[in-house]
Amino acid sequence: MTDTQAHAAESNIPRLSAILTPVGRWWTTLDRVQRGFVLLLGLRVVIALVFMLNILPLDLRFRWFLHHGGDQDDMVALAISILKGKPEPAFVGIGQALVMIPFLELLNTGNYFKIVAPLVVINGFIMGGLSVPVTGGIARRVTGDDRTALWAAGLWAVLPLLTYFAFFWHFDPVILRSSNVPKVGWLNGLSDGPATFFLMVAVVLLAAGLNQEERPPFWRMVGVGAALSAAVMYRVHIAPMVAFLLLYVLIAHGWRSLLIVCVAGLVTYIPQGWYNWVVFKNPITTGYLATFTIRAWGGPLQRPILDVLRSTPYHPRHVIELLAYFLGPRPWLIAPLTLALAAGTYVLVVLWKRRGWRAVALLIAAPMAYVGSMATAWPFREDVIRFLLPAAPYFVIMAVYAAWSAWGMLKRTPEHEAG
Repeated sequence: MTDTQAHAAESNIPRLSAILTPVGRWWTTLDRVQRGFVLLLGLRVVIALVFMLNILPLDLRFRWFLHHGGDQDDMVALAISILKGKPEPAFVGIGQALVMIPFLELLNTGNYFKIVAPLVVINGFIMGGLSVPVTGGIARRVTGDDRTALWAAGLWAVLPLLTYFAFFWHFDPVILRSSNVPKVGWLNGLSDGPATFFLMVAVVLLAAGLNQEERPPFWRMVGVGAALSAAVMYRVHIAPMVAFLLLYVLIAHGWRSLLIVCVAGLVTYIPQGWYNWVVFKNPITTGYLATFTIRAWGGPLQRPILDVLRSTPYHPRHVIELLAYFLGPRPWLIAPLTLALAAGTYVLVVLWKRRGWRAVALLIAAPMAYVGSMATAWPFREDVIRFLLPAAPYFVIMAVYAAWSAWGMLKRTPEHEAG
């Protein structure tokens, strides 16, 4: 090493120390479980890199573009129309389009392939990574069990990897891996990951005051409202879960907290409300309820409101069709579904006994409000894994909690008691 190089290396030491010292201080403020969350966040990022660098191959790919499904075309078209100052009608929410706009403008392009890389970084690496400690935080606050929190965060972190190996039994595992790993890992530019993430943020904020009788802090409720509104802007399908959480805020914390949540949510909703007003002449609506046909050759076609309501995919008969679709050719699914139902019932009883109704509402009832509504929609059976994503973190926590609680009961020792 020359004298110049040595001098340069020595001059970089104070800079490195200036960066590492605050990090070290922050690390010392974390407890054992929180440090575990941080390490698992890093693991999730490494797993995302393994797939994006094609170390574990996903065949349906073009560089950073993994399997999407088609919604990205609607989102980028919406973003371009907003950039031009002439917003076009769309079924999709405005959330992901707003994220696309800066990259479309910065790169001066209308080509989705040229902006997919930063979208994957935002969805799969940043939000995907942060979703690990958020999952752990929900588990820790709701169950009161540090072991459940760490294992739930760990299972959520490696879920994309487990998905990769989960289809070994299928005659075409390559296709299933290529189409499902990007969904579970949020390694695409779609809206499913961000919508799930913001819902999780709202739930972890609500769970922070689970054992507190006093009124929750103002800014926490502001965060809840903003997160719920952001989730709806990404995917309107999660509205039933949002409605349930608003009801929870009212019952658990009162009218004042609900008002704060609603006002914060409406402020956050302004971009979507503006778009809805310009395009649909109604600030609180969705493209799915438009009174004109959005994708009509030759221009929009007016539809009576009753026809609009009849065209929605929701109907109770679809639940029966869903069961027939899966159980008819696969009767063996009855066994794992029965086991899952039994485990869910066990978690409900044990959690209510140990942590109270609020814990049950946040961990079980809230995601089931979403799943119950989606089960009545016929598209649900066409892509179950994707449509289950908003409920997946809570199912992971429930599975881990059920396993550890059952193990504790079998061993009958105090250290296995949660809470």
